Amino acid sequence: MSFAVSFAVLASSMAFAEQAADAPAMPQPTENPFRIGKTAFRDINFVPPRWKLVDKVVGDLDGDGTTDSVLIVQQNDPKNLMDNKDGFGMDYYDANPRVVIVALQKNAGEYHLADFSTDIIPDHSQPTISDPYEDMRIDKGSLHLNVVFFANAGSWWMSSHRFQFRWDGKAMALIGFETSSVHRASGDIQQASVNYLSRRRKDSKGKISDSQENWQWSDVPKGTAHTLNSIGDAFDFEG
Repeated sequence: MSFAVSFAVLASSMAFAEQAADAPAMPQPTENPFRIGKTAFRDINFVPPRWKLVDKVVGDLDGDGTTDSVLIVQQNDPKNLMDNKDGFGMDYYDANPRVVIVALQKNAGEYHLADFSTDIIPDHSQPTISDPYEDMRIDKGSLHLNVVFFANAGSWWMSSHRFQFRWDGKAMALIGFETSSVHRASGDIQQASVNYLSRRRKDSKGKISDSQENWQWSDVPKGTAHTLNSIGDAFDFEG
């Protein structure tokens, strides 16, 4: 039986939501919905028509000695290329949504769609915020994905959100998460670090001026598990 993952995009303030169907589907604002197949002989073939590749990292994610790929693709809809030269903030910015695609290469050289996320990277939806996507890398078999929030108007808060994933044979499982939020006016700082392998987390609240951090340790509740596909909007995820 053939398998395909169907994406479509609904513009929203920070992300776009998922809708149940025969394959994971999205409400489509344009006339040409697309499908990403289960396999491809080149990782670039996972980039759908009317979308573009904006970043790619390679490395061995499943330990089989072959080179796997993680791609970030972005819709290329001219309606979401925003001209704001007469407004406050950036003159131009790309508000098109992005999708993270994980493709594992098998011994025959064929790539298999392993996991994806339609919403972990928030949309660059406002001219007064920086692009939420910072970077990603593959290190020692793990995927590291980093997202940031910074606004030059409308909010004093800035934050970083760092995710670490590892292939568990079925999906890209979240094994580590760190977040830090700073209020630039008051100096308030909130931090959290979660290790899903040891099932422990630590949280801290204080001031930038504090001489030391006051960490509070706790256990991660039993049954808590997240994957790349299940996390949702990075800005809303708390671990």
